[in-house]
Amino acid sequence: MKATTLQIITIFLTVFTLSVHAQQDSIPKPNSSFKPQIGSFQADYAYSPFTVKGTKMNIQQVNTAVMLPVYNHFENGKLDFFLAGVNYNQLFLSGLGNDFGGTKFYSVSVPLIFQKSLSAKYALMVSLIPTLSSDMKDVSGDDMLYTAAAMLKIRTSAKFSYSIGAVYSRQFFGSLLLPIIGIDWNITDKLSLSGSIPVSEKLKYQLSSKSAFGINTDFGIGGGSYRLSKKMNSDYFQVQQMKSSLFYEYSLAKNFTIQASAGYNFTQRLDLYSKDQKVNWAPFNNLNNRVPLEELKKPGVTFQSGINYRF
Repeated sequence: MKATTLQIITIFLTVFTLSVHAQQDSIPKPNSSFKPQIGSFQADYAYSPFTVKGTKMNIQQVNTAVMLPVYNHFENGKLDFFLAGVNYNQLFLSGLGNDFGGTKFYSVSVPLIFQKSLSAKYALMVSLIPTLSSDMKDVSGDDMLYTAAAMLKIRTSAKFSYSIGAVYSRQFFGSLLLPIIGIDWNITDKLSLSGSIPVSEKLKYQLSSKSAFGINTDFGIGGGSYRLSKKMNSDYFQVQQMKSSLFYEYSLAKNFTIQASAGYNFTQRLDLYSKDQKVNWAPFNNLNNRVPLEELKKPGVTFQSGINYRF
């Protein structure tokens, strides 16, 4: 599976992760005052330095995301909800000049997520994510990307659930349609596995009530694709990063955690494409048939820190 394809799945994984959290919270607690926590605020910073022919370069990313529960209803072990939010991303290139059409790129998305529980075991989740992604020098409808997904979530026990579905995305390179499988497994009281196999997996071990560490493998995390201004012929710039990392997280207060990670981008690729470099459907048509105007491939280390609050 191509890295570009995996990037699109990452957009959906953000939605999938939120829905998994909500589904976990739908397990009734002994007391009657149980209240699902499906809202969230996240912010993180990622730094990926590397050297090319003696020149030091780096990719920096700043991400913030907030998800608000517009509607939620929990009864008899069934949770229905509608979430709406805003995700904001900034990507900065340092030491690369203007070979890729600029050094600063931005994206703003508005994820909309709806879940309907068919029973305590089955739930249907659908999502829509319109995204504006460009250098923001002449914003227009040409900067828009659209992703939609539908998933059936199946809880087989209090410790294991999985999801099956499909994701569609209209990108600058064309359209994409993929099946997807998600998993959320509390292996023991301390050890858990979650993600979308084999795209992104997180193995987490709970050291105490406040701290945890683990391994995260992500084949799609990255800045995504950005349309350039008309002065740059409306070409598009694309970042692809595939990494494995060790992470540690600590709960500062109830529902508020901080996280730090260090890892390695075993694939790190920057590409500039002309606007006519497209495929009809991916992954059925080969994305590698596109010919980049500029390209840089360089693996390297990566560091990330972030905060997360749920409500």
